[in-house]
Amino acid sequence: MPHLTLEFSSNVRSDGDLTALFAGLHDVLEHTGGVRRANCKSRARVANEFLVGSGSSRDAFVHLDIRLLDGRTLDVRQRISQQARDLLTAWFEPSMQSLDLQVTVEVREIDRRFYSKYPEGTLTPLPLESDLGG
Repeated sequence: MPHLTLEFSSNVRSDGDLTALFAGLHDVLEHTGGVRRANCKSRARVANEFLVGSGSSRDAFVHLDIRLLDGRTLDVRQRISQQARDLLTAWFEPSMQSLDLQVTVEVREIDRRFYSKYPEGTLTPLPLESDLGG
C-alpha cells in the first residue's frame, strides 16, 4: 500500500522515464504520508480513446489516483495531493505549453478492515515529522 495509478491522454508527451516520476511521488508519500517506500506500487496507463471538453485536439488530461489506507488526517491527504500535482505539472511541462492540459490528483482512502496483504506485517505506517513534534 499505497497504489498509484497515473492515467493520461495519448496526446500528452512524456519524454522522460516514468519511473523517475514515480520515485518522486514515492518520496512525497514517504515524507508527507508516512508510507514505507517499499509498499508503494505505481503504474501508468495511456488513454488512446478519450474526449476532454468539446473534443479539440489540444484538449488533454493527466490524472493521478492515489489510494491509501485510511487513518491520515485531512491536512496530510491535502498536502499529498498538492505536492503530487506540483510534481505532475513540472513533469508534463512540455505538454502544458502545447496543449490545454488539465492535471488532477485524487487521494482516496481504503478501509483497512477490507484490505489484505501478504506479508501482513508491512502495513504499519512510518511516524510523520508532525507526529514527532517536528
